[in-house]
Amino acid sequence: MGLGDFVKAILRFWLVIVALGIVGAIVGYGTALFSPSMYRSTSSILVTSDRGESTSELVQGSAYVESLVATYVVLVRSEIVLQPVIDDLELNTSPQSLAEVITVDSPLNTVIIDISAVSEDPAVAQQFAAAVTRSLARVVTGEVSPTAMDGTATVRLTTIQSANLPQFAYSPSKRLNTLLGGLGGAALGVILAVGRSLLSHSIRTKRDVAQATTTPVVGEVVGTPPGVTLPAALLNDPQGNQAESVRSLAVNLSFLKVGDRLRSLVVTSASPGEAKSSIVASLGLTIAETQRVLLVDGDLRRPSLAALTQLEGAVGLTNVLVGEISLEDAVQPWSKNGLDVLTAGALPPNPAQMLASDAMRDLIAVAQEKYDLVIIDSGPALSVADAKWLGHMTDGAVIVSRYGRTSTRSLRRVIDAMQAATVPVLGVIISSLPRAARARYGDPYREVPGVRPVSVGDRAGARFLLEKEEAAPQPE
Repeated sequence: MGLGDFVKAILRFWLVIVALGIVGAIVGYGTALFSPSMYRSTSSILVTSDRGESTSELVQGSAYVESLVATYVVLVRSEIVLQPVIDDLELNTSPQSLAEVITVDSPLNTVIIDISAVSEDPAVAQQFAAAVTRSLARVVTGEVSPTAMDGTATVRLTTIQSANLPQFAYSPSKRLNTLLGGLGGAALGVILAVGRSLLSHSIRTKRDVAQATTTPVVGEVVGTPPGVTLPAALLNDPQGNQAESVRSLAVNLSFLKVGDRLRSLVVTSASPGEAKSSIVASLGLTIAETQRVLLVDGDLRRPSLAALTQLEGAVGLTNVLVGEISLEDAVQPWSKNGLDVLTAGALPPNPAQMLASDAMRDLIAVAQEKYDLVIIDSGPALSVADAKWLGHMTDGAVIVSRYGRTSTRSLRRVIDAMQAATVPVLGVIISSLPRAARARYGDPYREVPGVRPVSVGDRAGARFLLEKEEAAPQPE
């Protein structure tokens, strides 16, 4: 994934990121609200040398003291300093436990040591800081400091700031905790968004397809509002976004066979529910404007064309294959002159054998003589092998991938499987593209299905489809 892909992944999941940021901020604020208040008291001591009469001796003494400061910083949290504090204050704790509430620091290039103590009680924090400061001074001057010839210590510790009684708690900070919680939640949302895109990258653009395969994208079909099928949208609004996107697909398909005309093709997908049947029906409506088209429902397990077109589905392909009826008698006209549909017919117990039979090959050959284009709707290629058999009998296969649903991995598997079976893969179609992704040419108003004036025949066909959609089984 490139930088642009990461940005798109974040934008797609912006609502999740914002929600997690808000949750994180609430958690941070709640943590600060219910956490105990902590107070810090600090005292400062100055480390100096008592020896040095000449300038050179003073300089040497100053350098000597600076070298000792780092040692004294470590000494503050040692047992030799903290055990006397425990004894003086009669604390029921150990030097190691007391060291956890003591912090010590020395500003850079100084001989000052800052000693801090923290506690839930401000008075206790002050008491600890003052006691540790006194104990350090006693230990340094009485036990660890070098002495002069007369036995006096050469280093002196002077308290320059006594331990203060803190008035305000330094922790927790509601503002800081809320900010950190919000940033943490938002960061988690970004990680989830990018991680999901990396682990399951779905098809959204031509670039996504190009990352999975060298097979070209031959069309991007705009999706429809909930409850409206793609064929119904085309009939209801022949100049709408959906219709124009299908026309672009039809034009691209006409250029797929170099030096020869495309006579037949099979349309399949990786999995069910990727709108391949809707694409087949819509292509038929579009291409039938200039050519004679036959749509064949070759999905003998879960046929959809009968429900999409509202045609009789009891008699169809299976009846022709077993010789019960001729192709001419089985086909049914639909919507436009020059557009015929061969529904699936009765579902057989052996769909794979029927589709791989010589009778199916002969049927396609006869259909190609009678029609300019034969489009076969097949079952999902990753679920059944029907598309492979039909691909050998036609000019090739077109793979439908649904926007935001089909993964690049699934698309790659489909194309690899088809190519392994030596089936020509003519191209990839991205279906159900968001309507906002393509503006309606020449329309200054928001697109509202059903408000555009259409011909009487188209309006009637659209009304008929829309009235039957709720009662009909939902197609792919």
